[in-house]
Amino acid sequence: MTYRAGLVGCGRIGCGFDDDPRRRTVGTHAGAYARVPGIDLVAMTDVDPAKLARYGDTFGVAGRYTDHRVMLERERLDALSICTWSDSHRTILEDALSAGVRAIFCEKPLADDLAAGAAMIQRCAERGVPLMVNHRRRFDAYHRELGAFIRGGGLGRVQHVSSYYVSGIANSGTHLFDMLRLYCGDVSWVRARTSPIVSPNPEDPNLDGWLGLESGGLVTVNACDVKAHYIFEMTILGTDGRLRISSTSVEELAYEVALEARASSEYRELRPAPAPVDPDRPHEHMIDAVTHLVECLDHGKTPYCTGEDGLKALEIICALRESALRDGAHVELPLKGSAIRLPSR
Repeated sequence: MTYRAGLVGCGRIGCGFDDDPRRRTVGTHAGAYARVPGIDLVAMTDVDPAKLARYGDTFGVAGRYTDHRVMLERERLDALSICTWSDSHRTILEDALSAGVRAIFCEKPLADDLAAGAAMIQRCAERGVPLMVNHRRRFDAYHRELGAFIRGGGLGRVQHVSSYYVSGIANSGTHLFDMLRLYCGDVSWVRARTSPIVSPNPEDPNLDGWLGLESGGLVTVNACDVKAHYIFEMTILGTDGRLRISSTSVEELAYEVALEARASSEYRELRPAPAPVDPDRPHEHMIDAVTHLVECLDHGKTPYCTGEDGLKALEIICALRESALRDGAHVELPLKGSAIRLPSR
């Protein structure tokens, strides 16, 4: 069986990232649908007719609409990618479920506030529809294996995590916090300040923060200037070793283990060691994601990144924003009745 997929939003993650001649891997939903067997992108929608015509031609999509509701009514879709701004995700998902769509692949962050995200999860659960969130590193076995290694004690007890991101606490921070949970488990408290480095989106500020892991480790979150350079990086220091994971256009990994010090009988020291996973394997996050979407449709699998995972990342974001608005106040998780809203592009 070949599934019928539709796409809402022909922007960068929907279609545009693959225009970059320097990009080494598939970077878009449309590009992944074009390469994964068992599913065809048959329709797309965007409010910009020129963009719709351009990418309809690029990806050979005949069904082109400026209103997603018309597309859903006419195309009888099995799967839908939601690639719009976060404040529209809930409405589009509700319309898709009403039209009988069987699987949702939603861009991050899941929603612009916690109430909307929780409602999306509930509605999909009521219909038995898998809700998959595009925290794309979860679909790569490399990152899942690293997570299993760290959570399984490969670094010993996690003492400290330092991390760097750009372009807004909701836009890029959501990836950071999902990756943190994949590697180190849940967060129990946060404190934050508004960064002096201004985000490109005023509604989605840059925040610097401190997070407490439920396991006891401390996490620092540092916003950087995307106009200077792009960075997405995490260093995890445990009692038995250290990992530095840089995940931008190229995945890079540095690993050290604690061994007897060469110049002291009293201490151990960190020394370079072979990586605990293959650092040179190919990385095709978007192709892996759509392949997994087909598996969820075929076999009823639970997505590697669920709506609940998306909501947990959003909860950390909202808690950090609440702390920053309260002059760095200590905020405990889980949040209760948060009114924080962070629209992300």
